[in-house]
Amino acid sequence: MSGKIGIMDLDSIAGKLYGVSPEAFTSSRSAEVRAARSAGNYQLAAAVAQLRRPTVGAWLANQLARECKDELEALFDLGTSMRQAQGAGDWPELRLLTRQRRQMVAALVSEARRLARTRNHPLSENSTSELENTLEAAVASADAANALRSGRMNVGLTYSGFGPLDSGAPLITESSKRTDRRQSSAPGSAEKPNTRKQASPASKGRPRPVGSKTARPQPEDDWSKLKLDLDEAERKVKGAEDVVKGMQQEVNDVQAQCDALRSEIVDAERHLRVTKGSLEEAEHRLLETKQADKAAKKEVIRAKSQRSKAEASLYQAMSSES
Repeated sequence: MSGKIGIMDLDSIAGKLYGVSPEAFTSSRSAEVRAARSAGNYQLAAAVAQLRRPTVGAWLANQLARECKDELEALFDLGTSMRQAQGAGDWPELRLLTRQRRQMVAALVSEARRLARTRNHPLSENSTSELENTLEAAVASADAANALRSGRMNVGLTYSGFGPLDSGAPLITESSKRTDRRQSSAPGSAEKPNTRKQASPASKGRPRPVGSKTARPQPEDDWSKLKLDLDEAERKVKGAEDVVKGMQQEVNDVQAQCDALRSEIVDAERHLRVTKGSLEEAEHRLLETKQADKAAKKEVIRAKSQRSKAEASLYQAMSSES
């Protein structure tokens, strides 16, 4: 088994690790690495060691994937309906679905706050924004929905496309901002839905005037779509800024941890030096005590010898008198 990672083992371990709190993640991961090494599966140990500690926002998203499966599936279904509405150019329907999206995201964020309270974990504004961006990305992209559904994210997600629901835009993580183009080209990945405006049933078969071109959208529809585009772009800017703030806070937290550990090392080294000095003194006293003990034993032997001689002399004197 030492030559194979063991996909099922890694999958099970990852599922367990991304269910614990971020504070307990590192120690739990180290325990799993040690267990894999003890079992002789060094490839599995190396794979587990590569699992990254989740941010608070990603951890909350993972909790929702475990505790609110039905609510998340309803949100994913809403995302499918929104993509279909956009593909058909049905802007009134899209506006209605957008309101529903806001309500559902707000409800899930509220539930996440409750879960955080029950686990005695503080929820900052940056973590809340990270969670909101992840939920919004799951509405906009089937790939993001699958990532959230897995419950094993280490960072939140955000959607980088311009416009409300451009499913061809790349999905990126909040920390790396790297596009996920390789997944879209891999076997089994979801195909890019057709976002071209479809003709309505009533327009099919309707004769066109000679020399006419396809009817352009009404100005109201144009303004509605542009307004949605602008709202979405502003939300993405705010989300990106929140991500930067969140990552900076995480950097500060990790830096503080490193500083604290360095201070502990300095204290431990100082304590070690003191202990070594005490040990040297104790060893010196031990040597002196052993030498004194040896001398005392010699004195006991000498005293016993003298006593024996004295007893012999007394016995001889008493024998002479008699």
